[in-house]
Amino acid sequence: MDFSDYKGIYVIGALVGGKLQRVTGELTGEARQLADALDEEVHVVLVGEKLTDRPEDLISLGADKVYVLTDEKLSHYDGKAYQKVLASFFAGKKPDTIIFAATPFGRDLAPRLAAELVCGVTADVTELSADKEKKLVIWSRPAMDGNIMADIVSPLFRPQVGTVRPGIFKYPKPDTTRTGEVIPVPVALEDEDFGTVLKKIIPAEKEENPVETAKVIVAGGRGFHTKEDWEKVHELADLLGAAVGCSRPISELGWEPHSRQIGQTGKGVSPRVYFALGISGAMQHMCAVNADIIIAVNKDPKAPIMEMADYAIVADLKDFMPLLIEKVRQWKAEKQA
Repeated sequence: MDFSDYKGIYVIGALVGGKLQRVTGELTGEARQLADALDEEVHVVLVGEKLTDRPEDLISLGADKVYVLTDEKLSHYDGKAYQKVLASFFAGKKPDTIIFAATPFGRDLAPRLAAELVCGVTADVTELSADKEKKLVIWSRPAMDGNIMADIVSPLFRPQVGTVRPGIFKYPKPDTTRTGEVIPVPVALEDEDFGTVLKKIIPAEKEENPVETAKVIVAGGRGFHTKEDWEKVHELADLLGAAVGCSRPISELGWEPHSRQIGQTGKGVSPRVYFALGISGAMQHMCAVNADIIIAVNKDPKAPIMEMADYAIVADLKDFMPLLIEKVRQWKAEKQA
């Protein structure tokens, strides 16, 4: 089929309280790379209440155009209303690709819009690439209970739509020499356009040093057998000023909240340094880790993580953790002396 008149990679920005969520920048930077490969432009669409951040900042991150669709009625997410706003925006347009963040709101909104545009959605994507010859976006995500990575393409429909996990991609470095355009778009909504009535807001507890924004993460898995041993992870993280992460078994034991779980059913992370302690390296976990440096400690030299790691140490955690903690303490004392 001829889709030559379908143009542009559109990122649907994520807003909370009028502020741009970090994932909007992550997806803008990744969309820029796709657009360069496919000879397309990057358009960011911001939907929500009054914007308090500067939309111009997204141009330095890779956007060519930023569309601002704001209204005080959109101060809180309502799937029906947001769907109408985006459907009206895309009416008459022929987008090649639309990328949503795989946040709770994005996961709800992407299929709503796809239904309007009569196309499919690839959900919870962890990798993006381009087929330059066929002009296709390749959406990659874990499948078969996380045992394989599936590459999904949409050769017969446009737009190509997907949701991408937050924290998977690095936040791009701003390029202040880039130029672009910020375009306000009027929004028209009536009360009947909303599907819910907001009665009360219960604020969530703010987590200190969340894994999704941490530069250093100390994460542990099945290699820890007792809660007492697990406390060593926190001890090491405190010394390094790092965030504590875990694989699914640790979360299921109740040793860590789900907010610290990393992997297919948890969060995506992109730290500079990732300590993988007693983590096997299964795809279900590592598909969500995009670290500059991985330091692995495992008593099994044949564990998959050992091949992925930049530094791999074969050791029993029960013996190794006290030694590592002591060495870090000595290093910090010498540094401060």
